[in-house]
Amino acid sequence: MVNHIADRALLLDSLRRELVGPDPRGEELDCTQPVSFAALDKSYGPWRQKENGEEVLQRDPPTKRYGIGVLYPAQTLDQDDSGVDALLTQPAVVLPDALDPPQDDPLTAQARRDLEDIQHRTERSSAEPETEDLDLSSANSYRPSSVAVSFLASVPKGAQLIVEATGGRYQRFPVTIEEKERTWWLRSPVRLRAQFNRDDLLSIQKKLIQPTDVESTNLSDLDIRIEVYGRPSSISDARLFTVCLVNRSSASSIDERSLFQFHFKAHFESTGKQAEILPYPAVELEKPDDEEQSLALLYRETETFAIGHGCAADWSINATRTSALAITGECLPTFETPSVTPDIRRQDGSAIDVSMAALAGLIQGDDGLDALEDVVAAYEQWIDEREKGISLLDIKHRTPAERHMRECARCADRMRDGIDFLNSDPRAMRAFRLANEAILLQQLHSRRESRRLVYDTKGKRLTFSDPYVAQDTRIETAGRGKWRAFQIAFLLMTLRSTADGRASDRSTVELIWFPTGGGKTEAYLALSAFSILMRRLRNPADAGVEVIMRYTLRLLTAQQFQRAAGLLCALEYLRRQPTNEKDLGQVRFSIGIWLGGSSTPNSRQQARSALTALSQAQPYAENPFIITKCPWCAAEMGPVELEGKIPSAIPKVHGYERQGDTVVFKCSDRTCDFSSGLPIVVIDEDIYDMCPTLIIGTVDKFAMLAWRPEARAIFGLGSNGTRKSSPPGLIIQDELHLISGPLGSMVGLYEALIEELCTDRRNGSVPPKIVSSTATIRRYASQVRDLYGRETVALFPPPGLSASDSFFAQHARRPDGSLAPGRIYVGVHAPGLGSLQTAQVRAFTGLLQAPLALPDAARDPWWTILAFFNSLRELGTTLSLLQSDIPDYLKVIRNRTGAAPDLIRRLRNVKELTGRLPSEEIPLAISTLEAEYGGQRTPVDICLASNIIEVGVDIDRLSLMAVVGQPKTTSQYIQVTGRVGRRWWERPGVVVTIYVASKPRDRSHFEKFRSYHERLYAQVEPTSVTPYSRPALERALHAVMVAYVRQFGTEAAGRSPYPIPQGELAALRDLLVPRVTQIDPDERASFERLYDARTDEWRRWERNRYSGAPSDEEIPLLRPAGGYASPEHVRISWPTPQSMRAVDAECQVEITTLYLNDRGADNA
Repeated sequence: MVNHIADRALLLDSLRRELVGPDPRGEELDCTQPVSFAALDKSYGPWRQKENGEEVLQRDPPTKRYGIGVLYPAQTLDQDDSGVDALLTQPAVVLPDALDPPQDDPLTAQARRDLEDIQHRTERSSAEPETEDLDLSSANSYRPSSVAVSFLASVPKGAQLIVEATGGRYQRFPVTIEEKERTWWLRSPVRLRAQFNRDDLLSIQKKLIQPTDVESTNLSDLDIRIEVYGRPSSISDARLFTVCLVNRSSASSIDERSLFQFHFKAHFESTGKQAEILPYPAVELEKPDDEEQSLALLYRETETFAIGHGCAADWSINATRTSALAITGECLPTFETPSVTPDIRRQDGSAIDVSMAALAGLIQGDDGLDALEDVVAAYEQWIDEREKGISLLDIKHRTPAERHMRECARCADRMRDGIDFLNSDPRAMRAFRLANEAILLQQLHSRRESRRLVYDTKGKRLTFSDPYVAQDTRIETAGRGKWRAFQIAFLLMTLRSTADGRASDRSTVELIWFPTGGGKTEAYLALSAFSILMRRLRNPADAGVEVIMRYTLRLLTAQQFQRAAGLLCALEYLRRQPTNEKDLGQVRFSIGIWLGGSSTPNSRQQARSALTALSQAQPYAENPFIITKCPWCAAEMGPVELEGKIPSAIPKVHGYERQGDTVVFKCSDRTCDFSSGLPIVVIDEDIYDMCPTLIIGTVDKFAMLAWRPEARAIFGLGSNGTRKSSPPGLIIQDELHLISGPLGSMVGLYEALIEELCTDRRNGSVPPKIVSSTATIRRYASQVRDLYGRETVALFPPPGLSASDSFFAQHARRPDGSLAPGRIYVGVHAPGLGSLQTAQVRAFTGLLQAPLALPDAARDPWWTILAFFNSLRELGTTLSLLQSDIPDYLKVIRNRTGAAPDLIRRLRNVKELTGRLPSEEIPLAISTLEAEYGGQRTPVDICLASNIIEVGVDIDRLSLMAVVGQPKTTSQYIQVTGRVGRRWWERPGVVVTIYVASKPRDRSHFEKFRSYHERLYAQVEPTSVTPYSRPALERALHAVMVAYVRQFGTEAAGRSPYPIPQGELAALRDLLVPRVTQIDPDERASFERLYDARTDEWRRWERNRYSGAPSDEEIPLLRPAGGYASPEHVRISWPTPQSMRAVDAECQVEITTLYLNDRGADNA
């Protein structure tokens, strides 16, 4: 049976052997006497020393072979001579050419084509703005000769400090091959032990403390020293110590005078009371706020006990976790973060299962409500137990602990209220049961593998690789049909405020904070289904948009659209059933995707043109229709490449059809329930006409409200601004932490308008329900207030007394109580290699080669590297490495190890996952990542990815990631690395972070590697949103004014800005002034002045049109921001954003002959 956890240990060991060493392998060779080989082929090896099993380097000098964990002689200049070319040109043994035929080249023809495609996209894409950290490459001009760790310790009488260091040194060894002398290198282990007594350690006069006893092995002329420095601390009876490992050898021979594979440990031995290594001093806040108090409570058991200097500090701790037993200096640190499980159990240990089928009313004799009671009762019992433990906490933690428990109790009360609501409202109960059935159907259908179209040459017709078989919803399958506790709990606590517009919690923003992969999307979709069904059950004729789901990234939007489309198909399937059709109305449930023109068609004309180009298989034809498989039966849709000789009459596009002047979707399998039409809308004009039940879009698209008056239909408004149907009642904003900085400020500025559009004022005032998720809880309440103008936010699940247990999310444990396997992070910091590029070559090659040592059945988790880059420029650099250096270094490994050709990695499939990909290629790229090793499809070797993977890439097989450079924010680091190891109980992930050695921020993260990863969520930076700051107002206040008029105004006001619509502008002013006062009162006066100035400009300019082509004689009121504008346009029109993101302004170059006139004047 395959044990992926044991295999992971082998992979990490292989990586350490490649990067740090030593890597003894091969046959034994007696090196105690002269060695000679009569023939070249007899010398190939590899060899290890017979007398001690130590490594023999045949090909590479040690400083070329290793660049991590090396202490060089002092004043050794840093030269980037560790590249592949240097290794390939070494005068050492090489394998004969006969063993390296073209078919065994590490870079296959297909991989070369993949890399060329990525290269072409790189050349076509515009340069992106780069925000670089300070680079100290010129400052760090010497290779490291010392490393250290600092810690705080209390040293009682009878205690002494022991420091032990180990490593290796390499010495020249002459070898004769065919009567020619070659240089090989023999490794010998090095050991150093120093002892420091208490009196010297506590001496005030001695900063540098001398050891009282030193023992060493195999040092001879290698001058390696252990140095300890002491200094006072603010804590009585404790001192700060810095333990250094220093190479003070002369630089006469760098290879022979360097210490390799260093590792050192500091601990205390005592004849009496034991010395204590105490938590490292941190900056104490004089008045910590509520959030800082909460973090101190939650992470009170994860103290930092040391920091590194040039290396990473690690430690072992005592049973009470109050002090450390030993401190170590690591050159290749690792840390295993605990896995989080959403599974909960009763007190007797039995699992609490919540069946969707039972809650849907599909299981005879079980209505599922007892399971809901079990969840709430178990949570209430958990709260009671935690409340009893508060008195045992340190007094400084009791106030935040009591606050946490009040929030938990409030959450439990809302959950119980949700059950009461269902029991007291038959309509709500029916909507709830139908929602459960819809989610169950969606799960059963949306996770199917794509069913490929094939041409049956015998029957001369198209058929499918797998026939469509409907699944029985009453039969639970693995991973489907059961609610996770937090999902059903979230649904229960939000039922009343979603269904009842006047509920006390209607204005409360629900904020889900749950680890990546926990199932937040299913919780959203369930609440969406309930909201949709409640609206129709109240009034079957009240069709229109009920749910708006907003995302920040195009990839996530497209992928979530595929999942949500399955839910809307399920709802529509249920609506059609005879028992439901009367109560749910005649208008179908549908879903629309609202994106920019580069992703989906803005007009029907664009859609028709795109379909024609696809049908004719025109070169470079792009597919803007998003859907590539039926969300119900998984039949292949869109442009299809059929294998074999296909008659010309067979269409090239399947499932997309022209109907009248638009394009519609019909499943290409006639046996599917949706072969007559899928409830999917992707064309903007169709969205405005059809008003699909659920709309998924990016936040950017809402900037188009100023440009598209017809968008008012989405909000239930007629052509004259009057309400014709209910507005959207539920707004879901995914990944709230991404709505920050300039983007967040722009979103916040538009948010007042969007909320007003979604507020039903026909009978009082009913605002929309807002639900969101976040990867961070830092300053979440202020962010919600600044974005949505709402003072109440409910975090779910609320934290408990420890970061390891919030009831709904707990650290996963084995039956014996120990932590279950988690994701392992590895830190690669390689100043000795000279450049980030060389470090990448070594790390990537090591990771690519490692799975070859495993049997075929064990390779899949470790076969595909998902590589994340902070910028497309850095990605481009690695692209170049993949085209030459990495394949070449694979040859180096082959030459070094003498491995058979089938045991050297060959790159066959290289993919890109960035914003440069056309929208239609993104689902395909994700699909290729799902291809498993040993399956029918070729698995991806390495996928080069940008921040597009922060959210939405949910592929269980991915277990190996490389992160090149520390990401800009911790929330991004959490989200990106959460893409791997999602199936932690079977194949927990590995994340290798390759730090940029010349950047101080990267070095700091490396030196504090354990501290950072042990408190990862506590390290998240607070977000900032300033929607009413002067820059945001200058950029887009006029856009919000125009959008309000064009959405709420009369049809005439929506067509022309003249005459100025005083009534609408006054109403908007009255709407915004209280919001500005609430969010940023200091900006109120500035806001009012600018609002009045914009109103005055609107009046004075007397423009007749809102927009137009740049070539039009009549200047419109609006012009696209960032585009070229003539001086006359600048004078009487507003640059208006069509996106929420920053757009660089363009300039236009004009060729002039005026200088000739100037020259003539000079000569006159």
